[in-house]
Amino acid sequence: MNHQDNNNHPRIPVSDKAKAIGLLLPVLLLCVGFVAGLCWFLRPATSETEKRELTKFPAFTVDSFLSGEFTDQVSLWYADTFPGREGFIKAYHGISSLYGIRGEQFQQGEVGDTIPEGPMDPNTPVDRPTNGGEGGEQVGGYYLVGDTAYELYSFSTSGAQTYASLLNKAADTLEGKAKVYDLIIPLHYSFALSAEVQDQHKLPDAGEAIEYMYSGMNDGVHTVDAYAALMNHRDEYIYFRTDHHWTATGAYYAYEAYCQSAGITPTPLSSYEKLTFGGFLGTLYSKTGQPVAMGGNPDSVEAYIPKGTNDQYIYDENGGDRTRYRGGVVRRDTDTFYQAAASKYNCFLMGDHPLIEIHNENVSADRKGTTVLLVKESFGNAFAPFLVDSYEYIYVVDYRSYHGTLSELVAAKGVDDVIFLNNVVAATGGARLSEMEDFIG
Repeated sequence: MNHQDNNNHPRIPVSDKAKAIGLLLPVLLLCVGFVAGLCWFLRPATSETEKRELTKFPAFTVDSFLSGEFTDQVSLWYADTFPGREGFIKAYHGISSLYGIRGEQFQQGEVGDTIPEGPMDPNTPVDRPTNGGEGGEQVGGYYLVGDTAYELYSFSTSGAQTYASLLNKAADTLEGKAKVYDLIIPLHYSFALSAEVQDQHKLPDAGEAIEYMYSGMNDGVHTVDAYAALMNHRDEYIYFRTDHHWTATGAYYAYEAYCQSAGITPTPLSSYEKLTFGGFLGTLYSKTGQPVAMGGNPDSVEAYIPKGTNDQYIYDENGGDRTRYRGGVVRRDTDTFYQAAASKYNCFLMGDHPLIEIHNENVSADRKGTTVLLVKESFGNAFAPFLVDSYEYIYVVDYRSYHGTLSELVAAKGVDDVIFLNNVVAATGGARLSEMEDFIG
C-alpha cells in the first residue's frame, strides 16, 4: 500500500545523491565567491557608479598589524573592491526603481549657517581648515524633480572666511608678480528652483553667499561675477540634469565674465567647432539611483574645440613625467575613448590631472607671450578650453592632487594671470580648503 500525504499526492522519494547536492551547492557557491574575491586582477580600482576611488590595499607595518588597524583595513579593502560590486549596486538601483518614480525627492545634507548680513571683516581670525577627505567629488544633499536632480550645499561662515583669507594670502604672495582673479560658481538649483522652494528647504542664496566671500577679499583679488552672467542665461542648457557640473555653454558665459574683468576680448561662441557626446549619466544619476526617471533621458555633453590648438601636455603630481596628448584639450573621440555613460565629462582635458600645459603658438599677435594659470577643481575642466585662444601659454593645476606650491609654479612658468575657480561647495568645504591652503603655501 502506497503512503500518501494529506492532499492525496504521492510522495516522491529524494535520493541520498540529490540531498548531498542540495547541501553541497551553497557551500560550492560560497567557495567560488571566496576564490573570486581573492583574485587581485578582477578587483576594480574605481567605482563608476559612485564616482570615487575604491579602498587601496594597506601598506603593512608591524605597528599597524599589532594594533589591529592593518587587518581592519584589509577587511575594508576586501569588501570595497569585491569583483562584481558595480553590478550589484546597479541591480539594487534597478530593483528600487520598480517602486515607481516617486515625484519629488529631497535629501538634506548638513544644515549650514545663515549667511551674515553686511560685508565680511577681512581681519577676522580664521582657523586652519580641517582636511575632510581626499580629492574626489562629493555630492551631499540633492533635490530630485522628475528626470532632473540638483546638488545642494550648506553655507559655512567659517569656511567662507577661510576661503577669502586664502585668496588674500595668494594675492599678497604674488603681489608685483601676477594678477589674482577669483571666480566662484553657483550650483544649478540657484537658477532652476523657485525662491519658494529654496526657502522651503532652507537652501542658502548662492548670490548672497558669493557676495559675502568676495566682500572679505582685498584689492589684490579681482573678483569675477559669474553668478550674474549665468543668471542672464538661466533658461539655457547651462547645467546638466543628471550631473552636478555645469555644461560647456555655462562655462563659456563665466569665461565672458572673466574676460570683462581681465580686459580681454572673448572668442565668440559661434566661432567654435562644436561636438556633442550623448548618453551622459553623471554623479546625480548614480547618487539618486533613478534608472527610469533619469536613465531614460540622459544628458548630452557639448564641447567646443579650441581654435589655436587642441594639444596638451599632462604632468604628474610633482610636475614631472610630461606626456603629450594630441586632441586632449577636448577629446574628439570621446564616444569611443570614454564609452561609459558616466565618463563623458572627461572629454574636457581628459579628466582631472595634477598639472596640464597647453601652448597655443597661433594666439593673436596682441596676446603673444601671455601666460595664465587656472587653479581649479573639476568645474574648471569645462572652463579651461576657452582660455586657450586668449593666452599663448595655459597651465591648469588641480590643487587637490598637485604637490607643488603656487609661488613656485608662478615663478617657474612666468605666469601673468592666476585664476582661482571653485564652485560654492569647494569654496566653503573643509577638504578643498585644506588642499588649497597646502597649494598656496
